[in-house]
Amino acid sequence: MEAFRRIRAGILMGLAGALYFTASATWAAPAVNNIEAGRALAFDRAKGNCLACHALPGGSQAGDVGPALPMKGVTFQQMFQTKEKLVAFLSDPEKLFPYANMPEFGKNKVLTQQELEQIADYLWSLK
Repeated sequence: MEAFRRIRAGILMGLAGALYFTASATWAAPAVNNIEAGRALAFDRAKGNCLACHALPGGSQAGDVGPALPMKGVTFQQMFQTKEKLVAFLSDPEKLFPYANMPEFGKNKVLTQQELEQIADYLWSLK
């Protein structure tokens, strides 16, 4: 009987943790203008210049150094869980992935915090 109670308590704790993780892994939907501003920055060769390395929906002359975005079968939500983690990655990719071959847009002050957040909103909106 005691073993059953422990198992049940463990299952309930696991479910509570999963619900907490799911709730913390979401954020309010970004405004359409943030998504559009992020797309414009991602396509801007003088700013984000994402098309230099990545294929993106609607982009032309995309590079093939990095993976096509969004990656097939994996959403940005699955990869990063929160917008803040995606923004942190865009700011300083090597901090999360030491061998990332990607510019440090925030660390090198290529993009402002607001611009990084707009690009993250755009990337998050991709399906």
